[in-house]
Amino acid sequence: MKAETKYKGCIKLAAIGDALGWITEFEKNTNSLKSKYNTDFISSFHTWEKSVGGRFNGYTDRLEKGSYSDDTQLLLAVARSIKEDGSVDKNYFSKIELPSWLLYSRGAGRTVKNAARKIERKSVKWNSNFFTYKVGKDTVNYKDSGANGAAMRILPIALANFGDIEKTNEEIFANSIVTHGHPRAIIGAMLYGYAIDTILKFRPENFSYVAFLTEIGKDIHSKLSIPFISKPEFQSWVIEWNKGSIKSFREQFDSILIEAQNFLRDTYRFISNKLDDKTALEHFGCYKNETKGSGISTVIAGIYLMCKYFNEPIKAIVQAVNLIGTDTDSIAAFTGGLIGGLHGHSIIPERLKTVQDSHYLEEVAIRLLEVSESRAKAKKATYFPELNSLNNFDSDTFKVGEEIFFNPLGKGKIQGIERQKTLTKGKYNLIIDVSFDIGQNCRFAKFLSDSNLPQGIDLITNDIPDDRKSLNTIIPDYDYDTNKRIEKFIGSLDERQVREFKQILLQIKKTTRDDD
Repeated sequence: MKAETKYKGCIKLAAIGDALGWITEFEKNTNSLKSKYNTDFISSFHTWEKSVGGRFNGYTDRLEKGSYSDDTQLLLAVARSIKEDGSVDKNYFSKIELPSWLLYSRGAGRTVKNAARKIERKSVKWNSNFFTYKVGKDTVNYKDSGANGAAMRILPIALANFGDIEKTNEEIFANSIVTHGHPRAIIGAMLYGYAIDTILKFRPENFSYVAFLTEIGKDIHSKLSIPFISKPEFQSWVIEWNKGSIKSFREQFDSILIEAQNFLRDTYRFISNKLDDKTALEHFGCYKNETKGSGISTVIAGIYLMCKYFNEPIKAIVQAVNLIGTDTDSIAAFTGGLIGGLHGHSIIPERLKTVQDSHYLEEVAIRLLEVSESRAKAKKATYFPELNSLNNFDSDTFKVGEEIFFNPLGKGKIQGIERQKTLTKGKYNLIIDVSFDIGQNCRFAKFLSDSNLPQGIDLITNDIPDDRKSLNTIIPDYDYDTNKRIEKFIGSLDERQVREFKQILLQIKKTTRDDD
């Protein structure tokens, strides 16, 4: 099998897993799937909606079939940050790609978003982004951030440095600490990188989950070692990390490595004993609120599903998608990246080929292969000062069809503009869809005052069909018959009553999300 086929498979199937899993990420049971999509098992793309930005200042995000989330967005941001020699331009990623991503992010978690905001501080560098943030009355520390927001974006690093695990480990470690400080996040990212490096060496017909798991787990302390930690740029980070900590970073790191090794042993045992998937992922902690987004747990879950269903590759991904109650988009993305590394992109069925930005994903994969084979050429950034910029806009002067500029994605064309009224009086959200020349499509949203509204433009409060449809995203998860009765009741309401009912539901709906 050609290397290009495997590289395209890794990138595209990771994005497909992300797009499918994003649909089910916040569902609580299959009844809600039946109500929204007329199926209790998601195996193809759907159009869907989600509320974004909170109760009073938010808007309804309408997602086209195949839309991917922040997992793939940040993966692409890392890919653009990789230089011809396979190293990541750390300053470019942390100071350009990451903070700019906030303007078009979709589905992002608290940790990554806060890290992206904090890295904008002039005094902060890629290796000194220590921060805290509030969640209710609790204060969350960067050093305690052990979720999978690092692991979900490092696939390009592993592909660009295939065969050089020492360099891969160092680059993944460096990229991880820009946003996450806990060893669980860092080791999860390094483990996924090593799993990708390993899976690329297998042919599908010769694959054995026993051989694969043995290769990854054997001597894991050596394979995921961090001798580079003595370099000045890392040593200063460790010194700061250790301040006020009961356990040193190195002690924490070594203990988490043991946790990862034990989970790999459990993976082998569970597959051999034909344990059901839900029980296996419960053991890994994928259903507990405090650990469901763990960098270790979700990566292990992806490895487990790939190993178990390697002969049914698409099933491996959709199994991840339908394990309701877990971090479905990230687990499905991890599974997809590994499946793609084994089987290549030729296994992608027609129904999944329409994943967002498919052609651009292929171009990214090709360049990563060129980097790994030392034949990549440097790319120069092009600026268009004559065009309106989306980097710091605070006015509503854009038009459909207009060419714009956005650093780091370059030149693009506005494909659509929507203005949604909010519950906050005198405010609205300006939503701009842009197709960039590089091949990536993004949605930008800006919270503005009514004084910015162009003359003659009316705000959308969501027309009746859209309002009724978006209610599906906030109706509590009752049984199927109860939801049908609620839908019938909604159908009897007039426009004003629908809006009032929606506001009531928004106020009682409790939404939670594990930190990325």
